[in-house]
Amino acid sequence: MTHRGLAEAVDRMRRRGLGPEAITVFEHYFHELEHGAEGTIPEATIEPLGEVRALGEAPVNAEEARRALSQTAVIKLNGGLGTGMGMTGAKSALEVKDGLTFLDIIALQVLSLREQYDVELPLVLMNSFRTSDESLKILGKYPDLPVDGLPLEFIQNAEPKLRPGALTPVDWPADPELEWCPPGHGDVYVSLVTSGVLDSLLAKGIRYAFLSNSDNLGATCDPDVAAWMVEHDLPFVAEVCRRTKSDRKGGHLAVRKSDGRLILRDTAMVEEGEERYFRDIERHSTFNANNIWINLEVLRERMTSHGGVLGLPIIVNHKSVDPADPDSPEVIQVESAMGTAIEVFEGSEAILVPRTRFRPVKTTNDLLVLRSDYFSFDDSYHVVAARPGPEPYVDLDSAYRFVPGFENRFRHGVPSMAECTSLRVIGDPVFGKDVRCVGDVLIDGLARIQDGAVIGERPRPPRHRDIRSVDQHLRAILGALQPAPTVSLPLTEAMGLVVARDVRSRLDLPGFDNSSMDGYAVQADSLSGVGERPVRLRLVGEVAAGGDGKALRVGPGEAVRIMTGAELPEGADAVIAVEDTDGAAAGQVECRAKVRRGQYVRPRGEDVRQGSLVVPAGDVIGPRSIAVLAACGHAEVQVHQRPHVVVLSTGAELVSPGEPLGRGQIHDSNSSMLWAEAINVGATAEIRTAVGDTEAELLAALDAVVGEADVVITSGGVSMGAYDVVKSALSSEGVDFVKVAMQPGKPQGFGFLTGPGGRRVPLFALPGNPVSSFVSFEVFVRPALRRLMRLQPEKRRLRRAALTSGVTSPDGRRQFGRAVVTRSPDGPLIAAPVAGQGSHFVGDLAKANALFVVPDDVTQLDSGDVVDVVLLDFEV
Repeated sequence: MTHRGLAEAVDRMRRRGLGPEAITVFEHYFHELEHGAEGTIPEATIEPLGEVRALGEAPVNAEEARRALSQTAVIKLNGGLGTGMGMTGAKSALEVKDGLTFLDIIALQVLSLREQYDVELPLVLMNSFRTSDESLKILGKYPDLPVDGLPLEFIQNAEPKLRPGALTPVDWPADPELEWCPPGHGDVYVSLVTSGVLDSLLAKGIRYAFLSNSDNLGATCDPDVAAWMVEHDLPFVAEVCRRTKSDRKGGHLAVRKSDGRLILRDTAMVEEGEERYFRDIERHSTFNANNIWINLEVLRERMTSHGGVLGLPIIVNHKSVDPADPDSPEVIQVESAMGTAIEVFEGSEAILVPRTRFRPVKTTNDLLVLRSDYFSFDDSYHVVAARPGPEPYVDLDSAYRFVPGFENRFRHGVPSMAECTSLRVIGDPVFGKDVRCVGDVLIDGLARIQDGAVIGERPRPPRHRDIRSVDQHLRAILGALQPAPTVSLPLTEAMGLVVARDVRSRLDLPGFDNSSMDGYAVQADSLSGVGERPVRLRLVGEVAAGGDGKALRVGPGEAVRIMTGAELPEGADAVIAVEDTDGAAAGQVECRAKVRRGQYVRPRGEDVRQGSLVVPAGDVIGPRSIAVLAACGHAEVQVHQRPHVVVLSTGAELVSPGEPLGRGQIHDSNSSMLWAEAINVGATAEIRTAVGDTEAELLAALDAVVGEADVVITSGGVSMGAYDVVKSALSSEGVDFVKVAMQPGKPQGFGFLTGPGGRRVPLFALPGNPVSSFVSFEVFVRPALRRLMRLQPEKRRLRRAALTSGVTSPDGRRQFGRAVVTRSPDGPLIAAPVAGQGSHFVGDLAKANALFVVPDDVTQLDSGDVVDVVLLDFEV
């Protein structure tokens, strides 16, 4: 019952030494949870934020800035352990630039501001118990940092994780610390009170605080914002940045209709089915940078008048008790967000700041760019970029995911990135010293990058390039792709996907000694006297498969009837087959054969031992691996996600199959074909209605699907015609249109749309003729989808076949002809080109089961010549 759950939770919190204020806040949220609160904010209850004052619109003079900073403290949220980057200690202790950690840089930024404005500007960390010692040791290098009368830290509160339904605290003996969770960053206000730091700050004349995450190096204490807050005596200010398509998942500010107050709606607070409103960057045009300014006097008054409960909106997070094991039991974590306090204080404001104030480091990809020469420090230890525009895009192989592996592979330093636009690394090469990356760089299959190597080439203009070879275009595509994210799926949904991490057995298999025969469980010594005469044993019970064999015991002269697969009773060490007995009668069984110890017994762990590797990372899930995973207790498996492909055809002449045709119209065959191709690779796919011949229609259709798609495929509109809108609309949207030296399929487009949260969604713009579209998918899209899924090999295997008739091919272009491949009576493959080789012959395409490949330097092949063939269906 929930009241018992609350009592247990409160008792645990008291025993952990948590203060009464923290317990009161937990009780407040528990009662909300008990009454079904989910913490969601329906779209119908809010209005868009509207115009926001921009930082710098009214610059302040140095004296105003000094006066504001003299009343301000910097508070950094510093409880994170960086487990997502393979760290065990404080994330802020990671060296990120020029041998300096996050905390070093924060300290130097604060000391620089103190010197520049001649103010105290206290720095205080909100630590967890696990980050405190390490963080204070780093700050100990700066003896001038502490301010008299103020601590350098206070400790964040903790609360029990709860079982869903029962709402009782979870037990996890394997790691009792995992039974606890932080209450979210909204706890900073409660922890300021419980620690006494709030009173200490106010006693020092500190009226304002700037709060931000310690891993966001863009979040510096800005004098202009501080002065504006002081001038207007504001209770609370939230920094926001202009949203782009990269920020569709970030929390945004809005106006609550009921009272006109500003609110924050975070990702976890979106009503089910309303994600499209949340991602609408036109309607909700800013995102929360989680850089907060607060009037501490107003905070003190509010906390006092409301019994220590600030009343932030509840966030109900459903997690697994062990974050590293998605199969561990589900728990509820009750949290609140720091930024949601904007609705609590009347008169709160938002301020629009540049994106340079939002520069978090969440992955080793971010870390590489930050450590490189793309970024440097100015005199105030602000991080500045080497050039305007977007940062280099980095995608490192999973071998680099965790910091120890990253450090080992960059032991001589990260490469120069000042001239780099993108870097993708497949495999785990070790980088030498003084390596330089230029333009778009793909590293695949190398063991080491030599000292002084210059990798890549200066990027050429992205549009209207000279013609590319097929191999060049494919390399450009594959080099730009990131592997699909990993996801835990039920076994029934994981078929054909690549295992993302080693899977070990949770139990012995079999899990108990059991019988491999129908018969009788006995002690082997009881039958040692069997010879010319049988031995009779007393029957003391029976156990079937699924029964509790250990509830029975076999002694000397005794037997238990046992079925195949049933657990061996206590005392038994062998099984005699039913065929070697009389089948039992009158409570006895006559045994006519001797048995040895262990006969017809399957020992526990004979097949698989608990903890042993059963399916390694990189294996493709199939029926056999599903069998062993299920047997070893795994209902789900971590795999590389199946990409979702959205297919769009363009052209006003297109009509859905089965619909009546008007003059000049044709049925849309490409969409169905490309859908089937994607399904055949192993992706999921859907067809969206054909798009007309205007740029507005196309862009609207793409915007509607980019939040759902992992890959978008268009067909048509990539040539030079007046109605080829795909090229004209997307050339300015990050899609590169090129000519490829191939037939069919010369015009090709590839690039990225920006999805929610900055997710890059690959877009393939294929030609519109059916055969051209099909060949383009086979040559470029199929390998790309398989790379996303980590499937090997990425390309179909080439075979060799003799042509049955001669063919011609254009000079300088690789031809992919269609053929029917069969096996000749004497064994070798033969390829018969279909009659219609034009790019519009869909009927002849359907007859073909292979593509024959004519090299770009060959213009004529005769009957009997042997060529490479790509088998499209199955082995011939």
